[in-house]
Amino acid sequence: MTMKTHLFRTVVFSSLILLTLSACRKESTVDKFDNPNSRTCTSYAIQFETVWQGMDQGYVFWADDTVDWDERYRTFKPVFEAFDTMPYVSMAAYQAAYDGLFQGLLDHHLMGIFFAPGKNGRFAVVNPGSNDYSHPTYSGAELERELQVLRSRADLIDYVGFDATIDPNTSMSLPGTYFALLKGKRAGEKIAYFRFTDFSLSNMCYNRYNLYYKISALAPIKAFYGTDDASGMTPYGYANDESVVGIIIDLRGNPGGKTDDLAPFIGSLSQSINLVGYTRVKDGFGRLDYSPWAEYWVNCPSRHLLQPKPIVALVDINSGSCAELSTLLIKGLPNGTVIGERTYGAAGALLSNSNYSHDLFYSGCMGTQELYEDYGNYAYLGYPELLRIFNSQYHNVFPFYIYTSTFNLVDKDFNQVEGVGVQPDIEVLYNRNRLWNDNVDVQFERAISFIKNGR
Repeated sequence: MTMKTHLFRTVVFSSLILLTLSACRKESTVDKFDNPNSRTCTSYAIQFETVWQGMDQGYVFWADDTVDWDERYRTFKPVFEAFDTMPYVSMAAYQAAYDGLFQGLLDHHLMGIFFAPGKNGRFAVVNPGSNDYSHPTYSGAELERELQVLRSRADLIDYVGFDATIDPNTSMSLPGTYFALLKGKRAGEKIAYFRFTDFSLSNMCYNRYNLYYKISALAPIKAFYGTDDASGMTPYGYANDESVVGIIIDLRGNPGGKTDDLAPFIGSLSQSINLVGYTRVKDGFGRLDYSPWAEYWVNCPSRHLLQPKPIVALVDINSGSCAELSTLLIKGLPNGTVIGERTYGAAGALLSNSNYSHDLFYSGCMGTQELYEDYGNYAYLGYPELLRIFNSQYHNVFPFYIYTSTFNLVDKDFNQVEGVGVQPDIEVLYNRNRLWNDNVDVQFERAISFIKNGR
């Protein structure tokens, strides 16, 4: 297959829509599609039936998931039927019922929001994959500590940092971006380091209002890539500097974001187009009705790393979604190495609009989109205010929204990533005691040692 052919195959998940829609559909053993987006729930039992049926027909991981979904039906159907006979159902009981229904499912992107109206109202929010978090590197305090240790290093040559914040001119969330230049093993050699807290760098590059800040959010990007316009890498950044003998891309605690960032910020570390893995969607109503696997490529922009040099992806259990796609890309490079812990295991791509994703692909998000938006807009107000808002808008119905993957992605060897994560080439477990008590970031130290010594 020629490079030109590869370029037309796909560079972002959204282009896979054309591939999957054109795939041949296979026969389904299911006679009727109960669209969860068009069903009005007026009781606990109907809400449960709709949720269970929607997941039964539209969950993309049934081929790999070990949960017995039929047993969950037999177990929890009586629970929700009993709720309809009770004068009062507590918030705790409602939450526990949905926690039990979704417990252990493979999809680490999965989040469900469920509302039951009434005088006191109640809602449940489930996120089964959250139980996999084993340490707090995603927190602001932990990140700041790691950056403090970095800034205090004796071998630090330069540091440019910008903390995550909200742009007061646009109300747009800006990711934290951090660049450092450190001494290499030999005189004159340097190691370039770049870290960002989420994949929304492209948005930030095109938003010039952030120059309001004393230290521009774009400064670390420009120092590393030589540009701040999300076009890839120029010869004028430190990544392409001849004195730089190795690169560290720190994805620890990065939960992901926009796939638009993959080509300019990660693909530019390569010299050619990159096969990251394969993806598929549901292709029918049955649990195991799938489209054929489609190759998932990430483009290498015309502005890219001029000469291959050791590249380390530093990851942990809190690296998810686009951070995992980046990890797979770097892992596949001849000069790429992954150091740290297995990643979170939330690589399945999402189309968040339930009316679009679930109806068109037989899989993905489902339910009342407005409930999801209301929750996102008002969650910071707390339970009492949320209940008041929900009761006023959904006083006669039991709406729900399930945020679940539309696409299933596996790596180049067809290993499942969802719920499993990407395994590092060199495992170094997070050590909070060394970080906080000894001022030593053991994962970062291993990355520096690898670049200096090649092992």
